[in-house]
Amino acid sequence: MWSDVADLVKIEDEPDDDAYINAVEVKRNKDVFINVKSVRRSEFYAAMQAGVTVSITFEVRTADYDGETIVEYKHPGKKAKTIYRVVRTFTPDGGDTTELNCSIEKSPASVGRGRRQ
Repeated sequence: MWSDVADLVKIEDEPDDDAYINAVEVKRNKDVFINVKSVRRSEFYAAMQAGVTVSITFEVRTADYDGETIVEYKHPGKKAKTIYRVVRTFTPDGGDTTELNCSIEKSPASVGRGRRQ
């Protein structure tokens, strides 16, 4: 286990030179080891009731997770990364791992769809 790697991405607002908040958005990436899991049925249906589709669950070590909202993961055999948005987090008893239930934000296969030439 822990053989896959993903980028956890946190977007933070930082003040610009004049100390205005939200003026500069900084993207912070960090590579972490993950386990890819299927979405539990209860999570899937609860998300659907809220109008969200949860498509994948990533398990990370709790010590590695710092509230990141984006997961960039390159599926085996694919050339580009898929970008997922964290919909819900869950830390089971013991707290050593955290599950990130995610929806697809941007798939490499969807790039360019919907545009007519």
